[in-house]
Amino acid sequence: MPNLTVYRLTLPGGLHVGARGVDLAESSVSVPSDTLLAALLDAHHRAGGQIEDWFIPAADPGAPARDCPYRLTSAFPYAGGVHFFPIPVPAQAFFSNDLLKDRRKDVKRIRFISEGILRKMLAGKPLDEWLFPKDEKADPKTGVALQGGALWLTLDECAHLPDTLRYEVTTHKPIAPRALRRHAVYAETTVPRVTVDRINTASNIFHAGRATFAPGCGLWFGLTGQPPADLTRALDILSEDGLGGERAAGYGAFTWTVAPQPLTLPDPPPNGAALLLSRYRPRAEETAALQHPGAAYELTAVAGWLHSAGGAAQRRRRLWLVREGSVVYLPGGGPWGDVVDVRPNYENPAGDLPHPVWRAGLALAVAWPYPPQGGQNA
Repeated sequence: MPNLTVYRLTLPGGLHVGARGVDLAESSVSVPSDTLLAALLDAHHRAGGQIEDWFIPAADPGAPARDCPYRLTSAFPYAGGVHFFPIPVPAQAFFSNDLLKDRRKDVKRIRFISEGILRKMLAGKPLDEWLFPKDEKADPKTGVALQGGALWLTLDECAHLPDTLRYEVTTHKPIAPRALRRHAVYAETTVPRVTVDRINTASNIFHAGRATFAPGCGLWFGLTGQPPADLTRALDILSEDGLGGERAAGYGAFTWTVAPQPLTLPDPPPNGAALLLSRYRPRAEETAALQHPGAAYELTAVAGWLHSAGGAAQRRRRLWLVREGSVVYLPGGGPWGDVVDVRPNYENPAGDLPHPVWRAGLALAVAWPYPPQGGQNA
C-alpha cells in the first residue's frame, strides 16, 4: 500500500491557477500535479539544483524520462483535519439507478469527497445511504454537505473541521451539521485589476480569478516513494515566490507543513482498475489503460506560457492529459506515466529554446473496486 506523505499549504493571499484557456477571470481551486511539479522543479533549478536529480537523464535531454522513485498527487482542498479528493468520474458505480434518477443534480454538483467517503468507495460499499439529505433542513445521519453540496464528507468527520466551520463567530454556538451546506471552505471570485499604458497613460480594466480559503483551510498534496532531492528547499523557495499566476498581485504565497501521519491507500493491482489522484500521460506501451471497456475518464488540454532565463515568454505546445478522478486500467505493475518535452516547435524570431521544457504526466493511483460499467470518456 502506498504511504502518502501529506504536505499542507496555507494560502493567506489566495491563489490563481488557470482553469480554461487564457481567460484570467477563470481560476481553479486545485493545483494539477503537472503544474505543481513544474513549479517545484523550477524552484529547485533556480536554486542551483540539477534537473536530472528529479527525473531527467543527464546524458541525453531528448531521451525518455527514467522511472523516478516518487509520485505526486494534485493539490486538493482540506478543511482542518479533513482532506478532500476529486469525485470519481463514474458516479453510477456507487449509486443506485433510483437515487440517480431522483438526485442526479445533487451528485453532479459534488466536486470533492472526503477521505471517509473515499474509503467507503474503495471498500466497494454502496453509498446511497451516505449521501447528504436532499432536504437542506433535514438533520444528516451519515453524510454531510459543505460548500453548497460541492464538498461531501461523513458526519463523524465534522468533528475534525476547523473551529470556523464548527462554531458561530459571534455567538460561539456549535454549527448544526445541516447548516454546513451554506458554509464555505473556499471562495472563487474575480478581482478587478488595471493596467496603465506606458506611452499615453491610458488605463485598461480587466478581471482576474482568485480562489481564497477560509481560516484553517487550504490545499494539500501527497507524495509517495523517495522524495526528490532538496524538496524542502524547493518548497521554501516556492512558498515565497508564489504558486500559480498573478503572483505580482500577492497571489500564491503560502506556508507549508507536513502532516504528522502518512495517508495509506490501497495500491492498484497489476492490470486492474485504478482511480487517478494525479494527471496522467500514458506512454506508448500504456495506451491500453484507456481502451478497457470499464475505463471512465476525462481528458484536459494543457497549454500556457513558459519562461526561460534571459529569454522572452513563449507559448508551450499543447498536451492532452487524463484528469484526476478518472478510472483507468493501468497495464503491468507500474510505475506509469511519461514526461514530455513541450517546448515550442513553431518558427520563432528569438530562436529555438536551447533546453527542453518538461511536463510530467506521472500517474499516482489507488485501487478501484467497482466492476466495469461499460466505459465512458469525455
